[in-house]
Amino acid sequence: MPMENMVHMFGGTKKKSTLVDESVIFFPREDDGSPRQVILDNFCQSEVSKFRSCMSAHDNDENKCLETKGILDRCAADAFSKVNTDPKWVF
Repeated sequence: MPMENMVHMFGGTKKKSTLVDESVIFFPREDDGSPRQVILDNFCQSEVSKFRSCMSAHDNDENKCLETKGILDRCAADAFSKVNTDPKWVF
């Protein structure tokens, strides 16, 4: 065990944490210009439109659109797999 850990374990110095920022940063995943949406528009345009129409018809309740969400999830998994493995595909 390194000596620094021994000092901290037995109260020789105060242990300082680098994890002082507890805020959560949200990235724009659903914005129209986000890379995720561009990929979905290229590969899964009909699935996205069916899911969005279902969501708008049911007041954005995903529990009522599980069928269309499942179809979109399968299409999205294939799309992101293609994008991540194809070296020619550049965003």
